[in-house]
Amino acid sequence: MAAQAPYKLDFDNQKRNVFVTQLHERDDEDDITAFPVVKESGDKLIETGINTLQKTLLLKKEVEVDKVNAQLEAKRYEFKQRMEMCAHRQIQVQKKQQQMKDRVSKFEKFIQENEAKRRRAIQKYQQEVKLREQKALEFSSLYDQLHHYKNRHRLLEMKLAAYKIYEEYLQSVIEAMPEDYLPSSEDKVKSLMMRHRTLSESNKGLVNNLDEMTDELETCKKALDVMKQDHQKDKLSNTSMLSQLQEKQEENLDKNEQMEQTFEMSKWEMRTRRTEVGVIFMAINNIYDKCRKSDDEPDKADWNSKLNRIRDYLLEREGVVSLVQNAPSSTSGSSTMEQTVTQTKSRTKEKAPVKLTVTGH
Repeated sequence: MAAQAPYKLDFDNQKRNVFVTQLHERDDEDDITAFPVVKESGDKLIETGINTLQKTLLLKKEVEVDKVNAQLEAKRYEFKQRMEMCAHRQIQVQKKQQQMKDRVSKFEKFIQENEAKRRRAIQKYQQEVKLREQKALEFSSLYDQLHHYKNRHRLLEMKLAAYKIYEEYLQSVIEAMPEDYLPSSEDKVKSLMMRHRTLSESNKGLVNNLDEMTDELETCKKALDVMKQDHQKDKLSNTSMLSQLQEKQEENLDKNEQMEQTFEMSKWEMRTRRTEVGVIFMAINNIYDKCRKSDDEPDKADWNSKLNRIRDYLLEREGVVSLVQNAPSSTSGSSTMEQTVTQTKSRTKEKAPVKLTVTGH
């Protein structure tokens, strides 16, 4: 039914075609033909009838529209009140939320304070537990010390009872001593014990010194024995060395005597040799003086030079003699003589110089 085409109404031409859209009456309604506005479907029109007056329907619709508007206004007013109530409630809720947040923050602070208190309480509890354990340990140690001191007190009492005899003995000794023996003090027993301790320590020191000196004496004796043995060995070795040196001395004396004898024997021989050498030197000087020319200047020649000069002189004389013996005439003799002199000089230069070496003791 909804898919079918709506019905259409065909009307004749009228003076004015005006659609009624206003609810109030108009002044020119006499000239206006009203046409109803059909908003219903065809089925509805069929139900209500085609001949139903449009004005009645319009009035009915206006009443319905008024009712709807009144309901709408009421709903709007109710909605507005509800919105106001909602806004008021929202404000109240926000206030409550703020209050809740404040309470929560206060409660968190309270919780944090309680947590801190709890932690401090736990820490204090742990410290008290540790302190209790320490105190328990100290109590047990003090109890053990007390028990130890009680036993020690009991032993000291027993020792005091046992040493009471010695105290009485010391008192009797003090009474028997002269008054000036101990220094004046209130407790003479302690003075006597200190005196005894001093004497005992000095005695121990003297005994220790005696033992040390005895040990040192034994060491010195051993060292003395070792030194005696070493001295005896050195004495024997020195004696053997002395005998060897004496034998060497005797041998050296014998050698010296023989050398003195030989020296005395060679002394005479040297003296005769020196005399012979002196004579030879004098002869060389005399011959050298004869070999020198008259116009030669005196010089201080050595013995080798002198002997060379003598040799040259003899060679020249030998050449002159051979020249005189072999010459046939005077002219030829003079030329031959010159040749002979030059040959003799050349031979003299070719010969090696004579060296004189004089040895003597």
